[in-house]
Amino acid sequence: MGQLPDLQDARRRLGLALSAVRHDRWVLGYLRGGCLQPIAASEISRKFLQSRPLMPLSRRALYEKRPMVINTVIENPVTSVGYDWELDWPAILYAPVGEIDQRPIGLMIIGCRRDHWYTEDDVAYALTLGFSLATLVAALRGPMSRLTESEAEVAHLLSHGLSTDEIARAIHTSRGHARALSESVAKKFESVSADRLMFPAIQLKRMTW
Repeated sequence: MGQLPDLQDARRRLGLALSAVRHDRWVLGYLRGGCLQPIAASEISRKFLQSRPLMPLSRRALYEKRPMVINTVIENPVTSVGYDWELDWPAILYAPVGEIDQRPIGLMIIGCRRDHWYTEDDVAYALTLGFSLATLVAALRGPMSRLTESEAEVAHLLSHGLSTDEIARAIHTSRGHARALSESVAKKFESVSADRLMFPAIQLKRMTW
C-alpha cells in the first residue's frame, strides 16, 4: 500500500510556496457546480474537506481572472475554527487557479486571523502561483471527484504523511479498514503521473513578517 508520496510532496511544495505570503490558513480546491471542492488544506480537519459555496468576492475573482483581497481592521477579531473564517477573519486573499487568459478551474483561499494588509506584491505573487497550480488542479480534480467521503478524508491524511495506524486512529476505525481505504485511494490516483503534480518553482520573496 502506497503512501501517495506524490500528493504529500505536492502539498509540501505548496506549503513552501505559500510561506512567502503571511497566512494562518489556506485551502486549495477545484470548481464544480458553483462550489469549491477542496483538494488540500493547511490543517487536518474534516471541515476543510467539505464542499463550500463560493463567496461573492471569490466569484468576482474567478470572473475577472485575478486575485481579490479583503483587508479590514477589526479590534477584536473572531477566532473562528470553522469554515466561517472567510467571513470572520480580517484578511482574506482569493487567487484563481488556471491557465493564463483561460477560465479558472480552481481557487486558492489564503487568510490571516489577525489584522494584516495584503500588498500589491502579495496579490502579484498569488496571481503567479495560481497560474503555476493549474496543471496540478487539472490532474487531481478527476480522481478527487471519484472519492467517497471516507476516501477523501484518507487522501487528505495521506497528504499530511500519516501512517496507516495514525489514519485508523484519526478516523476511528480498524487498521484493516484504514489500509483498505488507503489502497482504494491509491488505485483511484493511479492515472495521475508525478510530473502532473509538479508545479514550477517560484522564487520566494523575502519575508518581512
